Amino acid sequence: MSILRHMDDGSWQALGRRYAYRSAWCAFRVDEVRLPSGVEIEYGVLETVGLAAVVAVTDAGDVVLVRQWRQPVGDFTLELPSGGVEVEEDPVAAAERELLEETGYRAEALEHLTSVHTSTGRSTEVCHLFRCRVIRDPDGARPEPTEFIRVVEMPLGEAVALALRGSITDSATVLGLLWPEAKAEAGLSGRRR
Repeated sequence: MSILRHMDDGSWQALGRRYAYRSAWCAFRVDEVRLPSGVEIEYGVLETVGLAAVVAVTDAGDVVLVRQWRQPVGDFTLELPSGGVEVEEDPVAAAERELLEETGYRAEALEHLTSVHTSTGRSTEVCHLFRCRVIRDPDGARPEPTEFIRVVEMPLGEAVALALRGSITDSATVLGLLWPEAKAEAGLSGRRR
């Protein structure tokens, strides 16, 4: 990030902040800032602790996805198993927990793909993306009371095609499905955890 600072310092000056909403999952804050032009504005920021998402692949080569209702978009989505990273929690532990809770699968040798900001213009959220082979847990899924999830398994290539056609629109899922291919094409290798 230091290279960006040296290009042209057009940073904003923070004058104050207040919170309009807080919950266990997120907070909405309003920052008072001074722009480089001297104009003062209010700027809304969604604060979250972040999330971990898993590209979970079975021995048969199928990717494990979840279908669930998403209130903000008013529709069902097809997504990677994912969930919040709690304060001070290791994203690896969050990824393993969410995978088991939502799908009933256990991770084998999680590989960290990348960590990205999901919406730099509106949110502090960081998504930690992982990939792994999975084995079915005999006790099955353990969804939270607010989760009404259907597990969907499909060939990885089919899921990638859905992402490329725009049928899968969740950003973490699209990135997770396409990342390994792009990384391999660029000649980069992942690190195992």
